[in-house]
Parts: sequence; structure tokens; C-alpha cells
Amino acid sequence: MKNRRQQRVHELITARAAACPDGVAVVHGDAAITYVELERRANALANYLTGQGVGQDSVVMVHLERSIDTIVGLLAIWKAGAVYLPVEPGVPDSRIATFVKETGCATVIAHERDLSRFANLPVSAVTTAAGDGFPTTTPDLRVADHDAAYVIYTSGSTGTPKGVVVEHHSLSYLTGELAGRYGITPADNVLQFASVSFDTSIEQITVTLLGGATLVLPDHSWAPSELADRLRAHGVTVMDLTPAYWRQFLSSVAAGAGELPVRLVIVGGEAVNAADCRTALELMPGVRLVNAYGLTETTITSCVTDLTVDVLPARGAAPVGRPLPGTTVHVLDEYGVPVGPGERGEIYVGGRGVARGYVSEDGRGRFQLDPYSCDPGARRYRTGDLGTWTAEGNLEVLGRIDRQLKIRGFRVEPGEIEATLAAHPGVGNVAVTAFEQHGQRRLAAYYTGTEVDARELREFVGRHLPDYMVPSSFVALPELPLKTNGKVDLVALPEPTAAAARAEADTQPIDLFERAVARIWRQVLKVDQIHPDDNFFDKGGNSILAAELMAKVRGSLGVMITQVRPLIRLLLQDASLASFAQAVREARAGTLAGDDTRARVDFAAESELGVEITRDREDRPAWSNPRHVLLTGATGFLGIYLLKELLSTTDAAVHCLVRGKDVTDVLSRLRDAAARYGQEDLFAHADRIVPLPGDLAKPGLGLSEEDFDRLARTVDVIHHPGGLVNFIYPYSHMRDANVEGTREIIRLAARHRNIPVHYTSTMAVLAGFGTAGVRHVDEDTPLAHADHLSVGYVESKWVAEALLLRAAAEGLPVAIYRAADISGDRVRGAWNLSTEMCAMKKFVVDTGLAPVAELPLDYTPVDVFAAAVAHIAATSLPGGDVYHLTNPGKVNIAALVDRLRAHGHDIREVSWADWIDEMVRIAVEQPEHPMTPFAPLFIDRCATGAMSVAEMYLEDTFPVFSRTNVDDALRGSGIEIPPVDAEMLDRYIGYLTGIDFLRTAA
Repeated sequence: MKNRRQQRVHELITARAAACPDGVAVVHGDAAITYVELERRANALANYLTGQGVGQDSVVMVHLERSIDTIVGLLAIWKAGAVYLPVEPGVPDSRIATFVKETGCATVIAHERDLSRFANLPVSAVTTAAGDGFPTTTPDLRVADHDAAYVIYTSGSTGTPKGVVVEHHSLSYLTGELAGRYGITPADNVLQFASVSFDTSIEQITVTLLGGATLVLPDHSWAPSELADRLRAHGVTVMDLTPAYWRQFLSSVAAGAGELPVRLVIVGGEAVNAADCRTALELMPGVRLVNAYGLTETTITSCVTDLTVDVLPARGAAPVGRPLPGTTVHVLDEYGVPVGPGERGEIYVGGRGVARGYVSEDGRGRFQLDPYSCDPGARRYRTGDLGTWTAEGNLEVLGRIDRQLKIRGFRVEPGEIEATLAAHPGVGNVAVTAFEQHGQRRLAAYYTGTEVDARELREFVGRHLPDYMVPSSFVALPELPLKTNGKVDLVALPEPTAAAARAEADTQPIDLFERAVARIWRQVLKVDQIHPDDNFFDKGGNSILAAELMAKVRGSLGVMITQVRPLIRLLLQDASLASFAQAVREARAGTLAGDDTRARVDFAAESELGVEITRDREDRPAWSNPRHVLLTGATGFLGIYLLKELLSTTDAAVHCLVRGKDVTDVLSRLRDAAARYGQEDLFAHADRIVPLPGDLAKPGLGLSEEDFDRLARTVDVIHHPGGLVNFIYPYSHMRDANVEGTREIIRLAARHRNIPVHYTSTMAVLAGFGTAGVRHVDEDTPLAHADHLSVGYVESKWVAEALLLRAAAEGLPVAIYRAADISGDRVRGAWNLSTEMCAMKKFVVDTGLAPVAELPLDYTPVDVFAAAVAHIAATSLPGGDVYHLTNPGKVNIAALVDRLRAHGHDIREVSWADWIDEMVRIAVEQPEHPMTPFAPLFIDRCATGAMSVAEMYLEDTFPVFSRTNVDDALRGSGIEIPPVDAEMLDRYIGYLTGIDFLRTAA
């Protein structure tokens, strides 16, 4: 076998011709040629070529479509020691000229009718008949391993064709592997489906002829609907198709598929949908189904696997298996480090199939030395494909990295959306791409299928994928445009706005007022059409856009700002245009139901624990030297710094519960969060970061029962800073994530081992004490006055604290850390820009106005806060302790004004009332301003009606609080909270100015 593989492919075909000379080698329409005749014609043409000076490294273009002459030309070129360059007749003259220039091609084999195309090029153009009369014996020359076998031009991600040079040893290696793996024999009839301009055609030709089988050439491009009849007519037993063409074939063949002569189907060229594979296995029982993966630069095929029901995932892409012997595959992250099972990375292919390189560029960015090979000088190819390993060791290809899109700040894989849509029974072919609309990037899904509408598909995708992956437009087409290689032609897809001139055009807003509201929706959502039953959030809305919507409604339709919170509450309950327009009507009249939600919240009932806790467990967690830590909210501002602190101060594996669709998505979000705040160095401990896809808002934290129980048995400490933060949404909207999520944390902690829970809360839970007339609160003061709190987020944190304190009373180790304002770190000053404090700084700078008020700046740098929490957690077993982790050196807004003036800003101090008036004006005129979402807090009255919500937090209202527990816990630790002084404020102003959040002073 070793000696056989050292032979060149054309030498092996010569041997096959000697063994079965009368076997039919190629069939094309009514024409056929035997192996011996193919050998004779190829030898004659090869002898002609060598007589013309063609030899080693001479590039010969074959300018023919699929035909017997093409096969003759291919073999003749190799027998002459030359390099095969296939170029179909449909290629433009300009591109042919480029190919000739780049490759140094001097000879062309073409049809008689096409010879004139080459009259102005420095080439000799002939037909295959040029070999007539020349000797039919094999030319006496030997082709070396590293001689070039062929050049294939690929379009690449840039669209500019690149010629890939593949050497003979790589082709011999590949064909030898595949001929045996596919079991090709003289009894087979193999369909040569691929265009001759694509390298798959070379595999289809050579593997067939090596096996002594018959190559069946379509006499034209067979439509998927006629393929079944053609397969029967030609007795085709093996076919290799692209997924897009194959899917169309499956939808057309249906019941008669089991009667086809096919024994082996190979699918490759792009991601193969698992649902299609199941369909094929049902329609064609007994047929062997193989998925193949590879690239031109790695000699066509690098991985193959048999697809059976057992290996297919529930949905998504089918795996491509393991690399061929002699090929290596690594999946690496952005730092070049191999990723673990389930994690995403870029695919690198090494081994015997790696091509020589590109014709006209060095390719060093793609062709690299392979650091994982023991062979000096071995190379690998950086594919640009995104992939992951399954737990079973199979490779899954997830799509092209250059197809990755950023939608609303999230990385999106179109292939994942395509795979999800393809699983819908009413969808045939599908393609997802991005388009620009009103300056925003949106997703469009194109599909075939007449029994399903866009609404159904939108709901279907929404059940399986996050909202940012739900396309904005769904366009039904009779068929998807295909390239000549059988792949979907994304460029040829129509613009979604033109293609989706909606059939529901008759369902326009019913009156002038509803049309006015619809116009605002179109502006905010940046879409062309809105219909009465359209859902704000389904059309791309989110909390930020909801705030902008409220601002525009106030400014355009005269809604009082006091009506904003009831209005947004109704939007959350029913987000259709028709319902929202009716709510706006009531808001304009001042008759919209007021903010009576708090009156309906039974805080005592909400605080019922509902979790059984057993004291004095025998199995006790190693909390002081943990092996495993569970961390929620790791992608948040505090969360990423706390993750870094835990990795730095413990040897524990940190399980990061993050809302994501899979492990790779979670890891990507963690990397994005670390990069956002300049904390990328925490990934030096990447081996101890355990991505955990979950959701605080779902039962069992969104985990399987098995994973939930595993964590309950293994975790030693739980850090719980995670949750939903929004100061406008009502308690009912915050409850699932912040209250029920905390209850699930308690349930996990108490299940087997009474795991210590360290919870990050907010000083705002004490705001009700102030309006109730209580002036002093210490860390041991029992929670009270929830009915005074007035903000749904704060109410949810109050209830979460109450749950935890009840759990502590039952014996669960609990610590609560109340924060005032967690501010930028001590090194760069990096802030969470979505906070009210950042918005207020920008508002002061933009307007040049600051209030004369006791508005406190109680800043604790985020890295100090994280260090303090980690230290306390490691040094004492909590017993329901509360820590006011605040700044003893806090100041008020006057200190910020002084430092802004020192930086050159002209700031004028005005009364609180004038400042609020300016805030309302900005909110109406600049709905996109960061302060706009917070404006209602400064206008709405608190629960007692005595003041605005914001005034509850001024120094003369908010209770004076102690921080004795914090001082005692940090004494001797070396952890000190720096005062809010000029140095700290200057660092923050510098950071916010440096990232263009604050404008530079004039």
C-alpha cells in the first residue's frame, strides 16, 4: 500500500487501464470511452504536448466544460509532467488574461469554436485532436512528489480570484485515502457533478478512475427535480453534491427515493444541515451518507464521516468527523490556543494535503509553519472557518469567520440561523445575510416553501435563538440563486425591502393617530413598515430603544413625563402597535392608569423562602480554599473584575453562569467583557474559567437537572452579583431574574452542602427608611419599608435580600454586600457607561449645568470592591452578615464640578428645579442622550408622593448608615477604599474624555 501511494495518480490510472482495458471509463450523454481508449488518447495528446516543449511546471489551461475531452486533457497534461489549469468557457476574457499572466500559461486546450478567444494572448491554443497521429505509448518521464499537479482559482473572501497550487504528492495521498474509504469498484457509476473549475471535480474524476468505476458526466446542468430520473437512467451508485443542491433534490424526490440505485451520497462544500440528513436517511434507507470537509488549499478533502442517526445533533450542522490519516486539524482561539470541546475557534489544517501556496502571493498569512507538528518545516493552513469539537471528538464546522456579523453588538453566525430555519418542516432551502437599512445592520432570511409565513418563522426562530438572531425580514422565493459550484449565491439575493413588498399591505394603521405613533416606531426601529399587530420587541426593540420611543412620544405627541413609567409598563405587557397607540391616547389625556403596581406587590409573600434548608450538613464546602466557585453576572462590570480577582487569589475553577446559547457563546461574551474594560490578562487563567450557559430568569438557572445537581455537589462558594438592571421597568419585569434567580441560587446552595452565598446588593434598598423618617441605619438593621422604594429594580433587590436573610436564619451561610456607586477601576478609570452616574456626568458637561444639591458621589472603585468581596469570602464563614461596602471619603457633586472646571469645562450651578427642567428639555429634544432613560426618576413622585424618586437619594433624605462590619472585615488586609478626591475624579474624567464619552473642553 505504501508503494502504491507513492505513485502519481495518472500512473495508477494507467495501471487500472491495463487491468480492465474494456471497462467503461467515462459516459457523457450518448458517448462513452473505455479505459484503454482513454489511455491511448491521453498518451497521444501528452506526446504532442511534450513535443511542443510542455513539461515540468508548464501550466496548461483546459478551456472546456464537462466532457470526455476534459478528462483526456487532464490526464495528458499530467502524463506530460505539466500543470492542469481548468477554466470553463463562461469565464470572461479579462479573467482569462489574468490567469495566463499570473501562471505563465503558454498552452490552452479548447474547442475549435473557442480558439479565436486566445488570438491576442501569448499562448498556443489547440484542441484535443492535436494528439491525433502521435504515439499512444506513455511518455517516458517521471513526475516528482513536489511537482505541481494543478492550479485552481478560488474567489476567496475578498472576491479576487487566487490561484492555489497543489502538488502531486498531496493529490496522490488524498485519492489513495478516499478510494479506499468510499470503496469505489468497477461496479460503480459515479456522478461527476461539480463544475470542472472547482477542485471537487478533480476528486470526483480521479477517485472514480482509480477504482475502475464509470464516471458519469451530465450532458447539461441537471435540475434537482430531474436528478432522480437521471440517476435511474445511468444507474448512478455514487454521487457527491453540495448541500444546497442536495436539499432541493430531497424536497423533489420524496417517495421514490428508496428505489434509486444510489449506494453512497457524499455531501460537502459548505455546512450540512442535520435535519436534511435525517430526511435523507428516512427517504433512502440503506444508503450510506458521508459528510466531507476540506478546502482547495488543503487538497479538497480533509475530514470525512459517515452520518447516521446516532451521530446527528438534534438541530444545526452535521459533524464532519475526524481528519484523514496524515491530516491534522486544530481548532484555536484568537490567541492560537487550542479550545476545548464545545468551544468555538478557527480551524487550522495541517499534514500531507496542505497546498504549495498561491500563484501570485506568498500566502504567509494563511500558510504557516505548524508548531504542533514534529516534522521540521511542516506547514498548516489557516482556513478562516469557524469550528468546534464535540465531546465525541468530531469536528463541527459552523461557518465562515468572514460571514460573522455584528448585530446590535452581538456576534452572529448566519449559518446557525440557517440551520435553525432549515429544521422547520415548511422550509426548503434557506440563506441568511445582512443588509443595511437606515444606517443599521439587520438580518434577512430568504427561504423556499409556500406553506409557511414570516410570522410563523419569526416565532419559530425566536423559540430556539436569542432575539438578536431573529431576522428582521423573511423573504419567500420560488428558489434560491445558486452559483455554478452549487452553493447559494448570496450576492444574487434581492434586497429584502424590494422582495418583501408585504402581502399584508392592506393592514395599515387604521387612523391618523395610530399612523403618527407608527411613524415614531419606524423612526426608532429604523424600519420601513409597521403594522397594527407588529410587536415592538419582535421588530428589533430593546430597553434602550424603548427609552428613545418614550422620549419621542413625549416630544411629538405631548405626553406628560409623569406618564412615562405607566406607559412603558403597558408596552412590556402588550407591545403591539395598536395597544401602544391606545395607551398613548390615554397618556396624552393624563388618564393612563397610574403607578399602582407597588400596591399590588405583597412583599411579605414575595419574601417567603420556599426552600427547605438543613442545618449542620456533614459534607461541608471548602469555602476558605475553594476548588470550585460559581459566579453569576460574570460579563457585567463588577462580574468581570470579580472573576479576575477570584482567578488571582484562589486556585479554584470558576464556573461562570452567563446567558448564552452554548459554551462558545458564553466564552465569547466573557472575552468581550474583559476586552471592554481592559482586563484581557485574566485569560492567562483560561484553563480555570468554566463557561456555563444558563439564565437566572429560568427555573433551575436554565441548567439541566444533571448540571444543577452537579454544581450543588461540587461548588464550594457562590458569588452572586448577577441580575437584571433597569430603573424604569416595574417589579413584575425584574422578578424572574432578580428574585426567582436568587431563590434558585439558594436552592442550589442548600441542596446538599449548604454552600456559602455572597450576594451583591445595593444601598438603595435603604431608601425607604429615609422617606419613612428613619435617619440612622446600621448593617444589622432589619430590612423594612419596601413599600416606600418606588423603583422596580430596587424592590427586586430588597426581596432578594429578604430571601437570603431568611435562608441565613435557617442555617445557610450568607453574606450581603451593599454597594452605592461601583465606579471605574484604579488603573485606567474604566467605567460601566450605562450607569446613571456616567449619564449624569455627560449631562452636566453637555449642558454646562450642575445642581446646587447634596447629591452624593459615593464611589468605590470596581477593582477594590471585587478585592474586598473576595477577601471577606475567603476569611470568614458568613452568618447572614451585611456589609455596607461604600466609601467613607465620599463627596457631593460640587467636587465633580470643581474638577470639570479644572479640565476646562464651563459649568454653571443652578437650582435643582432648573436643572430638572433642563433634563426634561434634553430628554425631549435628544432622546438618544444617555440621561434620557433616567429622566423619569427625577420627575416621577415616589410612593409617598412627598418628593421625586431621585430626591430620595439626596443627603438630607437618605438615611445615615454605618459601615462597621466592612471596617472590621478589611482591617489588616491591605485593602483600602481610596477617597473620592481630585486624583480619582481626574482619572475618571480623563478616561471618559479619552473614549469620547465626554466631549473635550473648548
